[in-house]
Amino acid sequence: MTKLTGECLCGAVSFEADGEVPVMANCHCTACRQSTGSAFATLMFMKEGDVKITGTPKTFQHNSDAGSVMTKHFCDKCGTPLFTQNSTREGMLGLRAGVIHEQEEFAPKVNVYVSSKMKATLLDDALPAFEKMPG
Repeated sequence: MTKLTGECLCGAVSFEADGEVPVMANCHCTACRQSTGSAFATLMFMKEGDVKITGTPKTFQHNSDAGSVMTKHFCDKCGTPLFTQNSTREGMLGLRAGVIHEQEEFAPKVNVYVSSKMKATLLDDALPAFEKMPG
């Protein structure tokens, strides 16, 4: 079991999580790059029921290139991106790694959407890399 806490920059939205972390990933898709303003998004996926959210994040939905509906959760006061959900992975919540307090708990295990990564982004050769999102 992994216990995690985190919050947005202004503290209006926070969370506590306690559960298994089946997937930890760096996502290089265009939508993740645009929504974070960074070269890639680092996400820790947990069961939605294992995450207790305090405060009310705003949401934005868009369609992914794979046809799923993506929901981005962010603080409406400071704009911090906090969570993401994929309609094809019901019950899972992707926690944005940068808002997690327990940074030593996080080590990405895979890179996804490397087909759309920024050319200057270097990948860790020790991690599996997928052109798109694996099954």
